[in-house]
Amino acid sequence: MNIIKNLKVKRVITRLLVTLNMLVLPTVLAHETFLLPIQSVWEMNSNVEVRMASGLSFPDLTWGVNQERISSSTVQLNGKNVASPLFKDGKAFLTVSFKASEAGFGVVAISTKKRSGDIEHKNTEEYLEEIGASESIKQAFRALPGKPPLHRSYVKHTKSLICVKSCKKSQDLSLKPVGQKLEFITANEDLNRFQLLLDGKPLPHHDVKVRNSEKELYQYRTDSRGMFSIGEQVSGAVMLAAVAITLPEKPDGLYHSDYASLVLNTKQ
Repeated sequence: MNIIKNLKVKRVITRLLVTLNMLVLPTVLAHETFLLPIQSVWEMNSNVEVRMASGLSFPDLTWGVNQERISSSTVQLNGKNVASPLFKDGKAFLTVSFKASEAGFGVVAISTKKRSGDIEHKNTEEYLEEIGASESIKQAFRALPGKPPLHRSYVKHTKSLICVKSCKKSQDLSLKPVGQKLEFITANEDLNRFQLLLDGKPLPHHDVKVRNSEKELYQYRTDSRGMFSIGEQVSGAVMLAAVAITLPEKPDGLYHSDYASLVLNTKQ
């Protein structure tokens, strides 16, 4: 009986700790948010399912994104909009699904509504580090008198590439942007070279991180044309991610960040 009681107590404590983490962590860390297909290739007439979530690390599905947070969405197959895709809220992930009516290349893209709030001063260094702020940005904020909070807002732009039966004849469609403010597109048909766009234009000399399904992290930097190539050691299901910060006119103003992620399978 004592063993059973101890097990029950441990379970209650574990649940409390998980709840506390969910309440505290989102205010401090810049979570990875992404659209994750449940598989990379579908058969024709099957039901395609892509899940949108935030987590401390790709590919963990931890916190679902509610439909009410969606600002815009694109669901396409072979460059044509899919009629009436289904959206379903969930605690761990938002599900986007549609019927694979034809073979070829598909894209699902979702941008969230702007969110804003303050970061406590004691957590600003960690937050600026998480969103990839440059040293000059950090120094400008450190120079403010007192211990002010950091005023921030952010938008998440997520995107995923999928394949029905075969993508070979329509792979070039992945080179075309869908119109997100910050967005990754492919730069070749081998799915190992990419371009980062801000407002539809190449974003040069910008940091990009790539994480595989084993949570291994790789760092890259775009060239003068906003392009970068991933190494041969990075393959399978991967997430590309980048953050673009819009600075305020004064250091105590609003720091806005646009976050972009792209999930694809380099072997599809």
